[in-house]
Amino acid sequence: MEKLTVKEITLLMDGNLSTKPSVSVNDKITDAIEVMLKNGLDRIAVISKDKILGMIKLEDALKVIGLEGDLKKKAVKIITRHGHRIIIEQ
Repeated sequence: MEKLTVKEITLLMDGNLSTKPSVSVNDKITDAIEVMLKNGLDRIAVISKDKILGMIKLEDALKVIGLEGDLKKKAVKIITRHGHRIIIEQ
């Protein structure tokens, strides 16, 4: 399986989205998911060379790695994906 990066799922930036925290366009999607979950976010800004490129959504990131569904309707589950622990509400 190829290394999936944030670049593949970057969307246009939402004007109300904070740039802190953010992820780099070259970060792994699993790293972006971890940042969003640790900070209770459903979307996060994507940057490259200190410039805002857009944002990614948690739902889109989970779909790309094979995890789908509405997280708010589920109980907590911890999985390991590509060596990273991810906490998913199931």
